Amino acid sequence: MDITQRMLMANPGVGSLARKIGQFISAIVLLAFPGAGLFAMSLEAYPGAEVVHSSVDKEIKSRRIILGALKKINNVLEPKFYQYVSGTESSTTYYIPVERRVSKVVEFYRDQVDKSANVLFSCEGRDCGSSNYWANTVFKTPLLYGPEQYQRYMIARDPATNTYIAIYVGQRGTKKIYVQVLITNAVEKQSTFVKGSLADSLQTRGKFVIPTEDFLLENSEITDIVDFMAVNPQSTLTLVAHDSLQSNESIEESLQRTLRLSNSVRSNIVARGISKERIQTFGIGPLSPLDAGHSSRLELLVID
Repeated sequence: MDITQRMLMANPGVGSLARKIGQFISAIVLLAFPGAGLFAMSLEAYPGAEVVHSSVDKEIKSRRIILGALKKINNVLEPKFYQYVSGTESSTTYYIPVERRVSKVVEFYRDQVDKSANVLFSCEGRDCGSSNYWANTVFKTPLLYGPEQYQRYMIARDPATNTYIAIYVGQRGTKKIYVQVLITNAVEKQSTFVKGSLADSLQTRGKFVIPTEDFLLENSEITDIVDFMAVNPQSTLTLVAHDSLQSNESIEESLQRTLRLSNSVRSNIVARGISKERIQTFGIGPLSPLDAGHSSRLELLVID
């Protein structure tokens, strides 16, 4: 039981003072969080919010960033998209005693996030998946568990500080609203790619060619691209899809088809946390044939 809860139980009349103390503690936690910068410190708590629990983990270690809704994969419930970053973490759980509308709470935080960061993924209600999983497995905070139709989740990234902020809002069956704010301050990776790998080729040569028939990249290939982009934040990547002319297909149709293929690859990369603005896509169908080798291919070109 934290200081806010003890004060309320001892004397309900000090609720206002307790809330102020809770908000003060929250501010201290954010200020103490190394590297979080202005983005973390400018994220205000919802008016009247009370801090239920807060913690700071200063150890630099692997942190999972959830970038998609929960799905059953091989009969195991887990996020559809996620990535790992190395960094420190700050967590705060709030109780919102003065509000019963989840939409108002979400709007309050979204307005702040939009000023400083790029929202990578958001979901609401049953589209987010199991509330029990979010509460007990992701955030390890049972208070967040409630009817799934009232839950909301948002993950954003501040590119200036390489800070990720996850916000989960849950409303219990009693109508009480709780908010979880999880801030991850990612530490910039070192450019130590395995020699000869896709990421190493992008780093040293500025290009890489992936022979492919279906343009469905392997998970390891997507990971290499994301790793390269993460350690080269000023670089832009160009994806150029090539493919031979299909039966009864016009050149214009081929250009449009290969552009869609290139865009689909970009979507998979963006789902891992890379800004869409850093990736250009082109489809040129059969217009750049090879005398030998794979006519169906994806060319990756780095532009600094």
